[in-house]
Amino acid sequence: MLNPVLSDAILTVKNAYKKNKAPIWLAVGDMLEKRGSRRVEVNLSRIAKNTQNGSVVVVPGKVLGSGAINHKITLCAFTLSQSAAKKIIQAGGKIISMNDFVEKFPEGSKVTIIG
Repeated sequence: MLNPVLSDAILTVKNAYKKNKAPIWLAVGDMLEKRGSRRVEVNLSRIAKNTQNGSVVVVPGKVLGSGAINHKITLCAFTLSQSAAKKIIQAGGKIISMNDFVEKFPEGSKVTIIG
């Protein structure tokens, strides 16, 4: 059985897909539905390497704090470590919940999936 927070996140992105016909949300939902051991884990260094200042990123899994980031990003992740959150905020970035992220970027344009 999925935990309620995960179930809510999946429902949020799948509803966004249906409402906005934005395939990115279907892909995020499918990635979130994977079993815990198969869900993605991404180091902060990978995010830093694949983004630039102002990038909007969703990680349908966990963000780990290994590495550094020196530019602002807007990030939505299912979970993230305290060290990753601290580094993102220190770089001037924002961390947004799944519900707020989908509301802010309903079409999914300019959103990058890293995972």
